[in-house]
Amino acid sequence: MRLGQKIADLRKKNNLSQEGLAEKMNVSRQAVSKWESEQSIPDIEKIVNLSELFGVTTDYLLKSGEPSFEPKNEDVNDKDKLPILSDELVKKYLTASRKSAKLRALAIALIIFGLACICFTRALRYSLDTKYFLEKYGDRLTSIVSAIGYILFIITIATAAVLFVYSIMNVREFKQLKMQNFDVREEKKKLEATIKTFHKNNDKYLVLASILAVLSIIGPIMESTSVLSGFEPLITRGISLSIFSVALYFFNFYLFQRNYLSILIKHKKHLPIKLHRLFVYGSWIYAFCVLGIFYITTRLPYGLYIPFFNPTLFIDFSIIVYCLFTYFFIKEKAE
Repeated sequence: MRLGQKIADLRKKNNLSQEGLAEKMNVSRQAVSKWESEQSIPDIEKIVNLSELFGVTTDYLLKSGEPSFEPKNEDVNDKDKLPILSDELVKKYLTASRKSAKLRALAIALIIFGLACICFTRALRYSLDTKYFLEKYGDRLTSIVSAIGYILFIITIATAAVLFVYSIMNVREFKQLKMQNFDVREEKKKLEATIKTFHKNNDKYLVLASILAVLSIIGPIMESTSVLSGFEPLITRGISLSIFSVALYFFNFYLFQRNYLSILIKHKKHLPIKLHRLFVYGSWIYAFCVLGIFYITTRLPYGLYIPFFNPTLFIDFSIIVYCLFTYFFIKEKAE
């Protein structure tokens, strides 16, 4: 067995992620990834530190064979044992993190809902732009409606910013948990029921978010088929954005809660360095291609168009495809 494979096996046996091992060894996660993929070799000081951390000899790490020494529980001094988080602290953290997850999810949803408000007010402005209202009120009424739309958008953005800042402050006192070393095995045992309850109560939000995301594209589909006219497309866009904002709320609420919970069990998945680079470069290329197609198709000369192609619908589908690919790719390839 080679050195990189031994480090990876020992890390997994000790329930450590690459990030967790990197913190204990005072190196970057990329360095640990290179050790395990044998792109580089740790220096002798790191070899000694690894042997002490995993309870094996340096000979085992540098030579082939099984561990020649594994410490027993009674051989470990009390001062060397990792601390166990108190039940009160864990309960307080879970309560605060759930509240923070709600606030962050709501902040993101409000940004999208602000765009929906503009669509609704523009539709109202369009409906008031008739001979009767123009003769009675002139341009004042439509100007007031337009101003109300932009004011609502500014209010939603400001509210989202306040909620996001407050969500950070709400969990600021638990910031040390990210860096603190504690007995992960004990925490996993204590939180086993909590983790099961989390999935039981929150997996439904992920399903609901997916359903709402699919429903949100009905408006652009109706618009692309030219069934709607007048101010109706603006109404459908507003409804679609409203539905999509709710979908984002449920999805991010699930995601943020899961992220907060992972801090307690020190379990965060990361892509290997080569796949991470491939994913980042691929994401940029995908984004430029999508935006390029959108830019070209929205600026075609008058009279030229692509049958059954709607740029707005194309953007919606592109985002959904990217999100689904990202989720399954990371789930399958991350360590």
